[in-house]
Order: sequence, then structure tokens, then C-alpha cells
Amino acid sequence: MVAFICAFSQITKAGDISTLQTALALAQDNMEQAKSKRDSTAQFIIRQQRVVEEQKKQLDEANKRLEKIKLENKQASEQYLEAKQKYENAQATLKQAWDSNNK
Repeated sequence: MVAFICAFSQITKAGDISTLQTALALAQDNMEQAKSKRDSTAQFIIRQQRVVEEQKKQLDEANKRLEKIKLENKQASEQYLEAKQKYENAQATLKQAWDSNNK
């Protein structure tokens, strides 16, 4: 950039209008390219933000489903433990009755 400014300054002293016009056109091209890149990256950011928001919603929904399944699993575990206890009690009662009849 410094070299460009120095060169530009020397050109100005020389008064070469054609070279100044070329430098101006190059500067304008660079500016337009930078603006185009800025605009396209800004649009990309907007699209990515939308994607992220949608993914956040999907993650929230998945977490809700997961919590529901965890609750169902907890209830199923409690039911299993109750049923297991009843089974063990019934098994112990049967064994006791069996042992009483076989004495």
C-alpha cells in the first residue's frame, strides 16, 4: 500500500493523466470486488444464522423427546422393581408352602 501511495505520488508529480486514470480504475475494481465479497459474506452469514436457529429448534425438540423417554424409562424401571418384588414375594410364599407340604 505504501508503495502504491509513493508510486501514485510520483505519478501525480509527473502529471501522467492516463496512468492516473488506470490507477483509479484499478482502485475502483478493487473496491467493487471487496464490496461484492463483503455483500456475499454478509448474505452467507444471514443464511448460516437461519440454519443455526433451525438446528437449535431441532436440538430443543430432540432434548424434549429425550427427557420424555428418560421419564418413561424411570417409570418403567419403577414398575419393573415393583413387579420383581411381587414375583420374589410370590416365589418365597410358594417355596414356603411347598416346604410346609413336604415335611
